[in-house]
Amino acid sequence: MKLRLFYNSAVIATILSYLLIFIGGLVRVSGAGMGCPSWPKCGEGWIPPTNVDINQINTTLAWIEFTNRMFGVILGISIIILNVIAIFYFRKNHTLLFYSILSLIFVVINGLLGGALVWFELNPYIKTAHMLFALVLVSILSYICIKSYKMLNPNIFQGLKNNLILSKSLIFLWILIVIEILLGTGLRTGIELIVIDNPLFSKSDQLDALPYYKYLHSILGFGLLFFSIYINYNLRNHPLLLARQLAYFITGMIVLQIFLGEMMIFFDLPQLTRLFHTWGSSWLVGVIIILYNCIKNE
Repeated sequence: MKLRLFYNSAVIATILSYLLIFIGGLVRVSGAGMGCPSWPKCGEGWIPPTNVDINQINTTLAWIEFTNRMFGVILGISIIILNVIAIFYFRKNHTLLFYSILSLIFVVINGLLGGALVWFELNPYIKTAHMLFALVLVSILSYICIKSYKMLNPNIFQGLKNNLILSKSLIFLWILIVIEILLGTGLRTGIELIVIDNPLFSKSDQLDALPYYKYLHSILGFGLLFFSIYINYNLRNHPLLLARQLAYFITGMIVLQIFLGEMMIFFDLPQLTRLFHTWGSSWLVGVIIILYNCIKNE
């Protein structure tokens, strides 16, 4: 019962963290990053104004940014609850306790980074750090989920043999995915800055003005695809159905992200396409952590 409560709390926190990444992406594509021009307050009050252009605040953008902040608070509360459960019932399980506390540390730091984004007017380096900490946070929460799930269902994972090469491959894939997402974040920031400096540039002019690593982003994407196919091949006879399904999901999601990425280069797709491109990529980070621990015999 206590373990089930802890597991459910971890799942809720993980879902909320992914929803927060989605809303954070919505803030970015809508240009609402400075919708609330101060932090932690929104202008002169704690909530955005309801009248249009009060105190020079765009109310629509302010409410989008305010929703992002409120979801951050809700996520923080869910992780505090997770820690309370871990401290009261799992003090002797050092792994669950440690990663629960670590998730709390990361959510606090990322909240402060969100404030720093406003203080420093959307500094691109802080944007990158903000995204990196969000990806690490969902990885930590995903690990807590699969760890507690394995404790709840030990029979499912009995008799598995460790595959050191495959485990290292998944760690390497996780690192590459994170690098790919951060490269994409950098490219989007670059395009935003180019548009500000050169508002008359066409889409092709914007792409031409990007630095050399725009090619690295595409090359790495196809590299991830081939690497995920290699992992699928090595898992084709794995006794655990969940492991095979997760591997298929990873490859399928990479294919989808490559397709969306290339479509965004050649066509004028809606801004929501960018949002789902980033959000879908973030799913891979947590799923890889779950797969890594699924095939690990502890």
